[in-house]
Amino acid sequence: MARPKVVRETRRSPEERPPPAAGSLRPHGWLSPDSLAAYEVALSSGAPFPLYISSHAEALMRSHAEKEAPRRLEVMGFMLGEVASWEGSVYATVRDAVSTDLKSSPSKVRFDRDAFPKLFGDMDGSGFDYIIVGWYHSHPGHTCFLSRTDLETQRTMFDQPYHSALVIDPLSEDVKAFRLSGQGYEEIPFAVTDTISPARRVGGRTRRLKAGRP
Repeated sequence: MARPKVVRETRRSPEERPPPAAGSLRPHGWLSPDSLAAYEVALSSGAPFPLYISSHAEALMRSHAEKEAPRRLEVMGFMLGEVASWEGSVYATVRDAVSTDLKSSPSKVRFDRDAFPKLFGDMDGSGFDYIIVGWYHSHPGHTCFLSRTDLETQRTMFDQPYHSALVIDPLSEDVKAFRLSGQGYEEIPFAVTDTISPARRVGGRTRRLKAGRP
């Protein structure tokens, strides 16, 4: 993925805000036993998860991956949300997910360059003052990890501590979240919640996808 040219940026400190209550959280239904164990440890610790995903955003990303799974085509998109802190821990919340036309194969994917205006229009029409908190992409049938290209994308475009990469394997029904760690990357626990309000699309850009709860 080519890095977009930044013409202006605004930096703001994370707002001090408690994360979603533990009683509102649930693990993703596709977690492996090891990932589920990490979720339970994070939940019992009482500290914020590094990443919270709204059920709305989770359904969008999973449905996108499942749509192209029969052809084994990878998909990708941005995760839009907010960054906050609580008792010394910084965490990200994902309220929405956006994508556009893609150039994809069973082993690689990128945005169609001609579709960037549509992508940026959807982002600007998200209905809230968003931060790009990471990206998602699928590995249909290849399990969840960051390839060398994925890792380079993470280092180039998503190098902040709150940035994460959500990888979805819709054929194996597996999902994992990662972030940079040293020269490599590490898996991080995340939680799904219904308490994060979905973004309200403006300009008629809301995508309606049918997706069951995993």
